[in-house]
Amino acid sequence: MVYNINSLLKTIDLSDKEIATYMALLPLGHATVRILAARTGINRGTVHDILEGLAKKGFVVSEARGTKHRFIVASPDRIISALEERERKIFEQQLKIKGALPQLMSLYAKQGGRPHVEYYDSDEGVKSILEDILATVGNLDEKEYLVYSSKSIRGYLYKLFPNFTKEKIKRKIKTKVIALGEGGDPINLQMAQRKWLPDDAPAYILIYGPKMALISVAQDNTPFGVLIRDEKIALTQQILFNNLWSKI
Repeated sequence: MVYNINSLLKTIDLSDKEIATYMALLPLGHATVRILAARTGINRGTVHDILEGLAKKGFVVSEARGTKHRFIVASPDRIISALEERERKIFEQQLKIKGALPQLMSLYAKQGGRPHVEYYDSDEGVKSILEDILATVGNLDEKEYLVYSSKSIRGYLYKLFPNFTKEKIKRKIKTKVIALGEGGDPINLQMAQRKWLPDDAPAYILIYGPKMALISVAQDNTPFGVLIRDEKIALTQQILFNNLWSKI
């Protein structure tokens, strides 16, 4: 099969003039700027700059012999190396973008007035929601958050973050808890107000600042969480919670 070499070289981000210079040098093995300028029709100053750039990319080698200066073409194997290097850089950029995606999505949500939603499907992910509660509420003027505490989910939260209550007390964070189902950890009563409803529920709901989080357990007993950042949604949930709280 005959390939279009110029098109292939463009895939590794070589410009048209870089390709023309490289292709002129390839069959010669080595050449001076003057010779390559004559072969490509590109002025000498530009050819020199192109060759210096190709040298940095590893496609040619610059060699000085006294007052004479020539450029030696590297093996075409270098093209494969360039592709592999490009793939590595793209992979690294993907990792960085993935890491920054929550911040980017948050900015996007603010701009468009849409809720910012994050989904967590691991123990560490759910733990990060609890850490976010401490960080967010700790920076509020009124350090308090609201909880629908589901009996069937409580045990999972304490396993994921056994020191959560201690950290909450340390930061002087208060809690209003509507416990769904009987029971509840007595230790958690410190700096917390608690009321009970008899019926259990399959999800734990936390309302704090401009956010709300829902934590539940999948069929394979793996906890998962959904974090929603939206002031309107959070405010609505606060109104509903406080209305129910006043009637229990």
